[in-house]
Amino acid sequence: MSSALWAERQQSYAQKYIKSYPESIGKAVSAPLSWDGEGWLTAGALVLSAGTIYLADEEINDFVQRKRSDFSETIMTGAKQFGEGKYVLPALGATILGAYILDSEKSMDTGLLSLKSFILANGVTLTLKTVSQRRRPSADRGKEFFAGSGFDRKRDSFPSGHSTIVWSIAPILAEQYRDKIWVAPAAYSIATLTSISRVHDNNHWASDAFVGAVIGYVSARLVLGSTPRLQLLPNPELAGVNMYLLF
Repeated sequence: MSSALWAERQQSYAQKYIKSYPESIGKAVSAPLSWDGEGWLTAGALVLSAGTIYLADEEINDFVQRKRSDFSETIMTGAKQFGEGKYVLPALGATILGAYILDSEKSMDTGLLSLKSFILANGVTLTLKTVSQRRRPSADRGKEFFAGSGFDRKRDSFPSGHSTIVWSIAPILAEQYRDKIWVAPAAYSIATLTSISRVHDNNHWASDAFVGAVIGYVSARLVLGSTPRLQLLPNPELAGVNMYLLF
């Protein structure tokens, strides 16, 4: 593909991609209106799971802290990095830039889908952190929400940002590279370990990590279903390859 044609397609795609942000948000807000019985059952199961974990937060935290070891410290320190925004954002930027330079549509799709999921998921998580005012377990002052008087930016335990970040990207990688049988297990295993690391390090309650994972996962599925892609498709009626922008 010539550089001029590639640049033209990129410009056209960029407009559709940016427009998809408010469209995806609107789809998320209106989604409950179109849920069937299965949709409500799934939502109810997630709420029930989060509530059950919340009730057991202190017991889970005590158990995990008792089981910490040098080995677990090593594993969890590594896993935690996959939820660090200071590493993830530059990695996404490098992916998008590299895809542009190398004319790789699949890598461009992966980078932009991941970036969008990251942004939307973290928007939800940061809002909840602000309004829920939950202390971290390391404060040793209980698991309650809306703790203390007034507003304190340090009361930001719920939900876990690391868990949100890693789970907002894992489903994107699993879907984009579904032809590689090892990618999905690796992506979800890393995401799970990252979530566990937040409880292990006494930085979050288990319910924080769980809800962060749900937010990230739901964001990724939303993005995958409501974002245009750059993709090459073979057209059986033509001798060559026909290019389409796909939703």
